[in-house]
Amino acid sequence: MSMNGDTKWVPGQPYRQAKGELGQIIALRLPPGADVYTTLKEVARQEKIASGLILSGLGSLRQITLRNVRLFPEEFPIQDRHRIYAPRAEPMELLALSGNISQRDGEVHVHAHAMISSGLEEGAVYGGHLLEGCVVFSTVEIVICAIHGMNMIREMDPQTRVVELYFLPPEPR
Repeated sequence: MSMNGDTKWVPGQPYRQAKGELGQIIALRLPPGADVYTTLKEVARQEKIASGLILSGLGSLRQITLRNVRLFPEEFPIQDRHRIYAPRAEPMELLALSGNISQRDGEVHVHAHAMISSGLEEGAVYGGHLLEGCVVFSTVEIVICAIHGMNMIREMDPQTRVVELYFLPPEPR
C-alpha cells in the first residue's frame, strides 16, 4: 500500500487526523516467559487487526529492552547512534503500555511505549519504546482494540526520513 500523493504537512494545519470507530476488543493474559512485543504482533496477525490500539498493559517482567532518543541529530533522520537501548534483567512491574497497531509493507507493525518500575531500586521507573526482549515473569495483562473505518500504515516520511504513521481512507468492502 502506498500513499500515492503528497505526504507533506498541510500549510496552517499542525497535525494530521483521521476518523474511525472502535471495533472488537481483545483481552490477553501472557504466561511466564512470553515476549510482550512478539505476542502483540502475533495476536494482531491472528485476529487480522490491520489498524488498532493498545489500550492497556500491566504485569510482572523478568527482563526488558527499551529504546529512547539519547541526543537530537543535527538533521534528520534519527539513527541508532542517536538512540540508547536499555536492556535490564531484574524483577520489574509493567505499570503502563500504550500504542498502536498498523501495517508496514503489508505486515503488522506494533508501535508501543512502556512504563516500568524496578523491584531492585526503590522508586526507579523506566520508560521508552517497547522492543523485543520484554519477557513476562508471572503474568502480563493487555487489552487491545481494532479500529474500523481507517487504515493506519507506516511509510517513510520525506521530512523526518523515518517510518511514520499515516492514515488512508478505508478500502471498499
